[in-house]
Amino acid sequence: MAAARLRRAFRYPDDLGDDEYAREELDEEEQECVIQTLKLLNDKRNSEYSIIFAAIPLLSAAIYLLPLLSSSSATIDRCVALVSVLSLLATAHIMRYLPHRRHDSKGKRRMVDSNGHTQARQLLPLVNAASCVSLVLIHFVFTSKESWFSTELITSSVPGAMLATVWVASRVMSSVDIKDLETLRYNYKGA
Repeated sequence: MAAARLRRAFRYPDDLGDDEYAREELDEEEQECVIQTLKLLNDKRNSEYSIIFAAIPLLSAAIYLLPLLSSSSATIDRCVALVSVLSLLATAHIMRYLPHRRHDSKGKRRMVDSNGHTQARQLLPLVNAASCVSLVLIHFVFTSKESWFSTELITSSVPGAMLATVWVASRVMSSVDIKDLETLRYNYKGA
């Protein structure tokens, strides 16, 4: 009979067949390739975000240039503008050049910095945070009508807001750790 058809047996999608190309596992080389690709993408994205979040405080420093350079500004205004610009520069430096802290698998900080950064670089975020708090406190102490700085609480809060934004961005960037993928590798034992 020429009309006789041969049928294949029905298979469920999760049935394992003899077809070696139907496997979903990755061998060691494929795992390494995927992990390296993810590392490169993560490093590229972190570099882009570091540049963007370092540029934002630098652009924010522009609001302090007028009272800093103006000869008609009061001394307190110049000092506050100078501290604000320095704080914003430190915030940009923290985002761009200080390493993002990685935590070990238990969530604890490393005791020794593997890059050998000095204590001065480690204290920069704390000094910057203290200067941001002092700027807000100075706003409440010196609130004279003729002062440029006393016009807005927002003006005194910009360095602190930028530092908080950079801190959150840095924490988010360091929360993605591709090294955790290396512990999830499995040994594929194929034919």
